[in-house]
Amino acid sequence: MNNVRFACVALLLVTLSACEQETTGWYGLIERERHSLSAPVGELISEVLVREGDHVSVGQLLLRLDDQSVSARIVQREAEMAELKALRNELIQGPRNEAIARAESAVQGAQADVLDAEQKWQRADQLVRSGAGTQAELDQFLAAKDQTAARLEQARQQLAELRNGTRPEQLLQIEARIAAAQARLTLEQKALQDLSLISAHDAVVDSLPWQPGDRVAQGAPLVSLLIDQQAYVRVYVPADARERLIPGAQLMVQPDSDIPAFSASIRYIRAQPAFTPFYALNERDRARLMYLTELALPASQSGLPTGMTVEVSLP
Repeated sequence: MNNVRFACVALLLVTLSACEQETTGWYGLIERERHSLSAPVGELISEVLVREGDHVSVGQLLLRLDDQSVSARIVQREAEMAELKALRNELIQGPRNEAIARAESAVQGAQADVLDAEQKWQRADQLVRSGAGTQAELDQFLAAKDQTAARLEQARQQLAELRNGTRPEQLLQIEARIAAAQARLTLEQKALQDLSLISAHDAVVDSLPWQPGDRVAQGAPLVSLLIDQQAYVRVYVPADARERLIPGAQLMVQPDSDIPAFSASIRYIRAQPAFTPFYALNERDRARLMYLTELALPASQSGLPTGMTVEVSLP
């Protein structure tokens, strides 16, 4: 009986040893680079032009957000620009002849007021000297004479300002205001363009979580694309195999299908270890740290579907 037990144990150990020797591969997945487009602002979705699974090309319009608010702001910015440019043209042209004529008339009227005030003050002074007037009346006429002289000087300065025309500093100020208004207009025009989401790659639409009429928050993912011609294998390798693997090394890849095994080169190995997803773990490797590794697929296998399970092993 003991001999039978010993034989059974020996057979089991041999079987386990054989299984351990055969288990040399690691499971991974076919992946593609993702390109996500998010909402630039919180707005309503006005139109979705593609569906999940559609093949899209570079520059193709995928989705539009409502643009009424941005369009209204653009009209406002354009009106500001028109106003500032008209003001600049007015400054360049200088004052109208009619404005100069009015200023000249104001100077002449002020000169007449000064002459009248001077005569009244002289008469009041004579009355005070003869004893027929009072000092208070003389002071009132003196104040009126000074006021008319001040108004005359003000009218002369205004006329000189009109005749001299626009100062260079005024033109610099209006140019700066125009530049600032142009920058605001450019920002609004860019915001309008951003409301139309366009594909930057030849890709497949993987996810469209929203529908027309939905209101999305700023930064919410709107479209997820899988980029064509960039398929690769993502696999986690254990620490004991990490030392034997370097970028450019060849590994064997066996798809979970009738497709024959093929070789693929390592394009990237993460320097820091990480715990492994459940699909890459087995009974033996659960306590090990694993290293994320990516394999570049050959051109002949670029059409393998995303998400297919593969087994990766040493050549």
